Amino acid sequence: MAAAAGIGIAPPRRRLGVRHIQASLLALMSFVVYTLRANMSVAVVAMIKAKTNSTDGAVDGNVTADIPVSEFVEGEVGAGGAMYTTSSPQLFAWDEWVRGALLSSFFWGYLVSQIPGGVLSHRLGGSRLLTAAILSTSIVTLLLPLCAQLGGWKAVFANRVLQGLTQGPIYPSCYTLLGLWVPPLERELFATFILASQLLGPMLASPACGMIAARWGWPSIFYAFGSAGVAMGLLMWALGADRPRDHKRISAEEVAYIEAALSAEHSAAPKKSPHIPWASMCSSPAVWALWVNLAVQAACFYTLLTGIPTFLAGVLSFSLEENGLLSALPYLTGFISSFLFTWASNAVRDRKLLSTTNNRKLFNGLASIPISVCVVATAYVSSKAMSVALICLSMGFFGSSFVSTQANFLDLAPLHTGPLYSVGNMMAATLGMLGPQIVGFIVTDTKDVSQWRIVFWGEAALLCTAFLLFSTLASGEVQPWNDPDFGSERNGEGSSGRAEF
Repeated sequence: MAAAAGIGIAPPRRRLGVRHIQASLLALMSFVVYTLRANMSVAVVAMIKAKTNSTDGAVDGNVTADIPVSEFVEGEVGAGGAMYTTSSPQLFAWDEWVRGALLSSFFWGYLVSQIPGGVLSHRLGGSRLLTAAILSTSIVTLLLPLCAQLGGWKAVFANRVLQGLTQGPIYPSCYTLLGLWVPPLERELFATFILASQLLGPMLASPACGMIAARWGWPSIFYAFGSAGVAMGLLMWALGADRPRDHKRISAEEVAYIEAALSAEHSAAPKKSPHIPWASMCSSPAVWALWVNLAVQAACFYTLLTGIPTFLAGVLSFSLEENGLLSALPYLTGFISSFLFTWASNAVRDRKLLSTTNNRKLFNGLASIPISVCVVATAYVSSKAMSVALICLSMGFFGSSFVSTQANFLDLAPLHTGPLYSVGNMMAATLGMLGPQIVGFIVTDTKDVSQWRIVFWGEAALLCTAFLLFSTLASGEVQPWNDPDFGSERNGEGSSGRAEF
């Protein structure tokens, strides 16, 4: 049902509807998913056996081996004062190479399943695929302690790759649901609410994992978070739906409002998922500007969060343990600032100060230029307090990306956001995985500030280049190939010979 030209579409009388429940479910899911990703970084520390200097055949901590706790004498005090008992969970003598492999293993599976996940969410329905993805990744998480005990680090590596595979469809499914459930004027707020909830995952997971491991042992980390994921999947199964009219509890008034608002973006509301216009999508300059910008921002984000703490420890002799809140503060800053930027973007839009295209370009600049300045400045200050402030500012300005880069996917193709986002997220995950490895190649001495300056200037150069590309080629308008009838004879184009799948 298309909205008549010049006639406003009034929202339902009830301020909160089923679409708000869907957004809350997706935000909670986003939080839970990131706790499942972040738990390994803390758990792997608790899984590794302390080094031993024993000469009676014990394996040194630098040797890659899996040693059960039963080889220790009950009551023996290990390095650091840790006491090992027969009731303690199994510990392992994994070296730094194995530890790094385990921390990166998730992304190998995550990369592979991005595009298939985007296509499946488009064809099968975002809610059903999302439910299957969160349930499967949670079950795999629950099995990780068993994998470690039976197969050592190789089985844990395989488990984490499988977790990545099962999580790949999650965010493409979220974007598919946003495109089908949320009216255009509400998308910025909904998208920010859902995506910013990612930041709360690692913020709360790290201290929670530490407490769980200290009290009940490292296997309890995976049991606790895996169980939370299963509960989230069941909740999504009970309350979610692929489309508004498929939901059992939604009012006819809200369905009419959503469909009328969405149909204003294209000629007709599709009754089934339209074919994905891959050829048109991949030949669009605006799409490539968006993909590159997302990938660069993600790479800098991951490098910032993984490299900066090492920089502070090496160059400034700064330890995060000096302040327990410090590890959570940048995430909290980014979460809060994302809503402030959303409010500012909506104010600019409501007052019609800028077009959607220029709005996206403006706030993308706020997510790129200030971060570049803050990152470079971090390598030239000697004050610990100033370093922390610059890290928080960097994460704070990163919140602007939610109303620029992230929201732009919904601008260009609300009917194809799942597949469109899956390609960009695959590129982002690739660069995000390579970023820390490149840092390790450049920074051979963590105390050498000149090496860190190369890294930070490189990040700034990438951000500024992506910013210029986005400022030149980006668009905030719905693309012609978003129309479900694009390329059909009804649009007078006939069979154009383009490969639209």
